[in-house]
Parts: sequence; structure tokens; C-alpha cells
Amino acid sequence: MTELSTEQLLQQVRNIRNFSVQPAVSGESLQDVKCGFGIHIQIANRWKEFSPAQRAELSLLIKPSVMQTDTTAGHFHIFYDTTGINEPALLDNANQRIPGSAKAYIHEVAAIFNHVWDVEIDQLGYEAPPFEDGQSHYNIHVENISDYGDTWRIEPPTNGSELPPRYKSYISVDNDYRGFSTSGLNGLKVTAAHEFHHAIQMGSYGLWSDDVYAHELTSTWMEDVVYTEVNDYYNYLPDYFSQFGDGRSFNWNPTVGGYERSVFAFCLAKLYGAGIMKDIWTGMRSIPFLESADAALVNRGSRLQSAYAEFTKWNYFTWDRANTVDYYPEGNHYPRFRPLQKLDFYNTSSTASGEVQALSSSMYEFDMPHDTLTAVIANVDMVNAIMKNTSKQTIDVLLSSQALPPPYTELANGLKAKISVDSLSLWHSLFLHTGNEIVARVLSDPAPNPFRLSEARQLLLPIHEDKASRADVYIYNSALGLAYSGQLQTSYSEDGGTRVIVVPASAVESKLSTGIYFIIANTVNGSYKWKVAVIR
Repeated sequence: MTELSTEQLLQQVRNIRNFSVQPAVSGESLQDVKCGFGIHIQIANRWKEFSPAQRAELSLLIKPSVMQTDTTAGHFHIFYDTTGINEPALLDNANQRIPGSAKAYIHEVAAIFNHVWDVEIDQLGYEAPPFEDGQSHYNIHVENISDYGDTWRIEPPTNGSELPPRYKSYISVDNDYRGFSTSGLNGLKVTAAHEFHHAIQMGSYGLWSDDVYAHELTSTWMEDVVYTEVNDYYNYLPDYFSQFGDGRSFNWNPTVGGYERSVFAFCLAKLYGAGIMKDIWTGMRSIPFLESADAALVNRGSRLQSAYAEFTKWNYFTWDRANTVDYYPEGNHYPRFRPLQKLDFYNTSSTASGEVQALSSSMYEFDMPHDTLTAVIANVDMVNAIMKNTSKQTIDVLLSSQALPPPYTELANGLKAKISVDSLSLWHSLFLHTGNEIVARVLSDPAPNPFRLSEARQLLLPIHEDKASRADVYIYNSALGLAYSGQLQTSYSEDGGTRVIVVPASAVESKLSTGIYFIIANTVNGSYKWKVAVIR
């Protein structure tokens, strides 16, 4: 994406503050009109690039407007006008302003923001944002603006030179929400939930200017937590389910957007409870989003790689394939995930190929005469995602009705599937057909295979999300004679995403010769088997 010039950034703020500019309509970017959080961060990061005249204008635009009157209610100090272009008003059923309803609108602003405080602070346990100097309430400005709302940070940081910086702030909201995709008080409700969580984030946890998407996905998720009946976030989901189907990294373009990625928060919250998002933000006082999410998941017996693979599977079950009991509660309103490739399959073999980035999701559809088989693929390379390495990784998905060289997976419908990638431990795969049933989960192969006893220190046997600490392992030669048996420890693979049984070379090297071996392992949770070539 092309970086905006300083003049273009300045124009964005002029548009927000220019009362003649109307909210975005169909055909424009809805993300551009949601809130100015990302624009504010870009301006701060590039402040030195602006000319003296541009800085002077920006300083005036960012400064809180002087309003005609104010009132305090609960935790908030609300500033507004009673006449003029900023005068607030309720809307009637025809979406027209109701004359003389300014005070009634301000009453709603107070009630809505105090409800948001109750949910986000008192119920969910987030730390309240700091107030402006000399204030005992959080400041809200009601103005005629061209986006839903803005959380304006106040320099300097409250924690000095510590990173990430934290800031006091104030919020601007629109004076009627007329002409927005979600209008009237519903528009005010989701804005209050969204923007107040930005105030919490930057005031009590830290502002991550390289992880804007994490701020936005959390605030967008919070809208539905506080006001689940409104669902303004539906407007942004097409940006995820269509654009991210091309295999781009989950933290692609991390300083832009993020509303569309709120689906990840919905997935985590259903799997682990809403408290996981608060734990992630607690961790973000010192580490960025992906690392903090992984730490929060480790505390719940999982890892980011496993959760991301599950998230990828959830993204299949939307729209007409939705399962609102087991997956997204509102998934029937989410678009279908766009496949990266679609192929015809007629009783022989077909290969789908893709080039995707680290920590990405992609799907490959094989159309058959009476069915469609979808390969649901998650790349869980968290290391390169954290490094923001955007280089592509290649994957080939082969579906065949004929014999294949191992390793491959036999599917329940009689077909065979083979995944070809550089490092199979960094990929999670499953196959689903149009009946929404899992035909087969493609497990990672043993690594390394072949197992060269003179070179490799250990053999890793994948058991994925099995949390057993030990496994009984039996290794049989090609004549089915028992060559080794023993109880071995399990661990996470080096990439951190897959549970594995660790077979030390020192434990088996005196018992195995060059040849093909069959391995059976039993844990308290299940049984597993593999085929491995051994070379002495």
C-alpha cells in the first residue's frame, strides 16, 4: 500500500474537522470513516516530516474545540453547543434531526458512555484511562464531524520515556450520526464502546504505533461486547474474508485498518472467555500483540499457533456454512472466506498451489461432480510474522484418486491428499466437503524423515493439541517385530505450534538398523501411528 504524503495526512484531519464533509457512502472505504485513530498515529510518527506551516495547522485541528456549554454526568464531562453547526440532535424515524432535542441527545451521550464504563471497567476489569490534568472526569466533545469518532491523545506521554508510551486523551463524537451506515443512537453506542476502549488502551496499557491493527480489532470487538444488538462491525468483515483469502499475513500492513480482523478476537473470546483479551492487553504493557497473545494462550494450555489454526478453521464456517453453536455466534452474517484457488477434479488428480505469507490462512476448493472438497490451510510461522517478514512461502495441495508416494493422507471418501511445503511443522491443514464434515485432518509428518541416526539428535512425532506429558512408544520393523518400546516425554516443537513426542536418537540407535519402521504411540488422550525410514 502506498504511503500517504504529509499533505494527504493533513487533508485527512481537515476532512474529519471539516463539517461540510459527509460520512463515507457505499463505494468508499468504510474503514476510512470509522475513526481517525490510525491517522493520528501516522501523523505523530511522521511529525518531523511536516513543514512548519503544516505543523501549525495540525496543532490547531487537533486542539479540543471550545464549546458553548458543558455538563458532568457520572464519570464524564461532556462539552457541546446549543446553537450552530455543532448543535446535537436526536433523529426521527425518517433519519431527520428533531429540533430542540440537543439536551435529550446529551442525556443519551451521558447514559451511553457511563454504560460503556460500567461494562469495560467495572465488569471486564480494564484499568480506567487517566483524566486530563486537573480533571476528575473523562472529557467528551460532541461536534459535527465526518467520522464516527476520534480519541485524541494529549502530549507528552504520562510514563516519560518508557515504551510503549501511554497518554491522556479526550474523545470527539458526532452530534447526530445522520448519514452513517449505522445512524442515530446506535451509531453513538458503538462509537462510545469503540473509542473509550482506545482511551483505555493508550492511557492504561500502551500505544503500539506499529500494531495499530491490534488496537482496532480490539475496539471493534468491544462494540459487540457492549452492544451486541447493533452489529456495525458487519460492515468491515468483507475486507477480511475477501482480502485475507490471498494468503496475506494476519499482521499484514499493521499500521492500517484492523476493524476487519476483529473476528480473531471473537474466536479467542468464545474459545477462552472474554478475559483473554484483557490478559493480552495486560501483556502489551511490555510486549506487542502477537507475543502477548501467545503468552496469554500459554497460560491457558495452548499456543498462538494452535489458536490461529483453529481460527482458520472457524473462517470456513460462515454464511451458508455457519455453525453458530460451535463457531462464530453470529457467523451466519459473515461472508464466505474467498478461496485462493478453485480447481475441477474428475477422478484422477489435481494440484492447487499457493504462495502465502507467515501466519496466514488460505483455502483451496476442488470442485467435483456432486461435491466440493476444501483444503483449509493455516501457516503458523509466528517467528517470521513477528519479524514482519513478508516473503512468500509456497504450498502445493495434491488431491488424487491414484496411488501416491508417502507421506500422504487417506481421506474418508477414498481420495488421497498430499501437502508439499518446506517445513510441514509450520502448517496446519484439514479437508472439508460441502456437508461441513471433516474428511480428514492432515497431521504433520515425523521429522526428520528419513531419520538419520548419525546426524539427527532426535525424532519428533506430532500429536498436535494433545496435552499429555508422556507417551508409550512402540517401534516395529518391516516384519512387525518389536524393535523398541519405552515411555517418552512430549514437548512443543521448535516453532511452538505443535505438540510432539520426542524420540532421542541415543535411546534407539542401538536397536534400529537401516530400514522402514512403523511407530505406534499411546497417550492418555489417544493413539497415533507413523511410518518412518531410518538410516544408520
